[in-house]
Amino acid sequence: MLDSVFADLASSALKIQTIAAVAVDLTIARRIWNAYPPGHPQIEAAVQKLSASFLSLCQDGTRLQLAVTRDGLLLDDTYLDRDNRAVKHVAAMLFERGIGVLGVLRTPEPDELRALLSLLVMKREEIFSQGGIEQLWHEAGISSLQIKAIRYDRFSGTELEELDGEFAQGTGSLWERFTRLLSKSELGLGDNEQGELAPELLAARLNAHFSHRSGVGSGLSAATLRTFSALVQHSFGAAEGADSGGDGTGTAVEGEAGSEWSDQKVELHAFIAALAPELRRQILNGFCETAQLDAHVSQELFRFLGSKLLQDTYATAEQYAAAPPLLQELLRTLLPHLTRSFEASDEDDEVRAKMQTLLQEHANEAYMPDGYIQGLVDALRNGSVKQLAPEELQPLLQTLTPHFIDSRSSELILQLVFSDPAGTTAQELITNLANMCGHFLELGDYGHVLKILSQAADPRLPPQLRLAMRDAFCRREFLDEILSGLTVWGKPKYDDVSLLIQVLGRAFIEPLLDRMAEEENMSLRRFMMDRVQSFGEAARPHLLARLSDQRWYVLRNILLMLRSVATPDDCEQLRPLLRNINQRVRQEALKLLLCLGDPVAQRQLLRDIDSTDRETQLNAISMADRTSPPEMARKLLILLTTGGFSAVECELKSAAVQALGEMARPELLPELVKVLGTRSLLSYKALQRVKLDIIRSFERYPVASAGPLLEQLAKGDDELARQAAGSLKNLRSKGA
Repeated sequence: MLDSVFADLASSALKIQTIAAVAVDLTIARRIWNAYPPGHPQIEAAVQKLSASFLSLCQDGTRLQLAVTRDGLLLDDTYLDRDNRAVKHVAAMLFERGIGVLGVLRTPEPDELRALLSLLVMKREEIFSQGGIEQLWHEAGISSLQIKAIRYDRFSGTELEELDGEFAQGTGSLWERFTRLLSKSELGLGDNEQGELAPELLAARLNAHFSHRSGVGSGLSAATLRTFSALVQHSFGAAEGADSGGDGTGTAVEGEAGSEWSDQKVELHAFIAALAPELRRQILNGFCETAQLDAHVSQELFRFLGSKLLQDTYATAEQYAAAPPLLQELLRTLLPHLTRSFEASDEDDEVRAKMQTLLQEHANEAYMPDGYIQGLVDALRNGSVKQLAPEELQPLLQTLTPHFIDSRSSELILQLVFSDPAGTTAQELITNLANMCGHFLELGDYGHVLKILSQAADPRLPPQLRLAMRDAFCRREFLDEILSGLTVWGKPKYDDVSLLIQVLGRAFIEPLLDRMAEEENMSLRRFMMDRVQSFGEAARPHLLARLSDQRWYVLRNILLMLRSVATPDDCEQLRPLLRNINQRVRQEALKLLLCLGDPVAQRQLLRDIDSTDRETQLNAISMADRTSPPEMARKLLILLTTGGFSAVECELKSAAVQALGEMARPELLPELVKVLGTRSLLSYKALQRVKLDIIRSFERYPVASAGPLLEQLAKGDDELARQAAGSLKNLRSKGA
């Protein structure tokens, strides 16, 4: 028997632990759902984790039914881990949205969990305005979890019987007993701390107390609402009996009682009027929901409160819609003009809200609030300075940093220049602004410099002013400071520097070329070359002027950049580089001159093909293209058809075949076919490799010329035939 008891206890403890784990994952998932957009990976991961927790809870077909209170969750009339913050938070979250009972039937699907999270991020007012939590739950299609919505004003986890008993059996007037209970249940004051509380003072303490409890689970407790209802019943119900006896007569005792009821009603009115509107709505809504009233008592209470107080309490259509049906009926009777406006169309509400926003904005611009002005006057009169809280002081301290002051000062200087561009101090202000921008560059604040330069380059400014500001910002030291950031700050500043170069323009060409000549980092050197090439024709004279540089790597980069901007008129300046001592410079110069169609370079290329130096020959062969003269093709065919098949000669023959393919002239095909028909017993493998290269090169020729040849070659069954079939397929796919 003891084993069975211990097993039940262990099972119960495990179940409570699993529910607590679900509460933790549900809290985290709700927070992530509220922070990320739909479909975000973080949301999906949170949903999966929550699903796994529910799976652990529902294993072996376990079904649970949890009661929900403001303070926690109850399983089998027992609170679950009341010290667990996650469980208390989930309970308060469900309580706030009107859920009284939560039943877990099976493991929810991911779509159901997403629907659950979407409901839990809604506000209480939204839920009530859309029909209540049960209707929204049904519309969301959450079938694995069931809920029951109840009025929490009729249900609480606190000991209401004890408080009600104290109210009924306590000494003193009804108002004094109500004050003691309210101080104990809501303000947490002991008997020695309560003292005498006037209605206005009690309301003020409640307002201050609940102003620090905004959020999930805040509001008056059910005990307070029940006590208030009892006080109203005693005050208005008893007052009715005291005011009119059954036979129209009254005793002295009854007269004294009537006087007491009258005093209580006055105190009650003062208390309700002094409450904050939100607490006032809670206590009046709770009164109509919890009390067993007849129509006369409720009407007497609200008539006694007055239409102005009710109008201030239920000032919007949303607040009216959230009121209980009984209270709505009373409001329609007491405030017919106001409730009719609440029933206007949504379009009217939207227009009214927009108009109210516009009027508020206009009012803020038109005058300063009286309270704010009075506060300033009092501070000046008393000579006192308000002590700021740390959270208020921190933003102010940030505005006192040197960088913040400099950035705002630069904006002021820029506006001063714009306001009087022809003034005597304009040039001095521009110089100061340029110096400040240099300081920003040292700090890495390229974005602020770019903002200033973009405004200075605005075409709407007078041309003379734009020219003066450009001269100030195009000083060599300023440009060098911008480019220094490429090394100091690295790639994160590349985009900002590119924009600054684009704004300041051609003044950057010379500084870029100087830095490129000294830069050792290849990535940074390539970045600078791209920036120079972005200037197009404007960079051409600067590049040509540097062809006399003695550093071979500088000349090679200059020649690479000239490919996109050089013209045939530049050939005369480029030809001397064909005789440069560095072979890489000679090769780049030859490529550039060939692109420009220079006849001297073409003759040089033909001489290089006949060179006895193998590397020179290979470089010359690699430069052949569709623009090469017919003499080039003739020399390449000679290289292909003459000589032996040594390793060096085979390398030259393969290079010649590729070069002829680059030229892709149909008249060359018969000569290549002749090579395919040659035989060599001693160099069979080497010749076979050359033949395979020739067949592969046919893919670069026109389909009409090379197609029939490949079809003929593909009819065999040897290696050449198989290569011909593959090349034919590739050739046709290119022509499709």
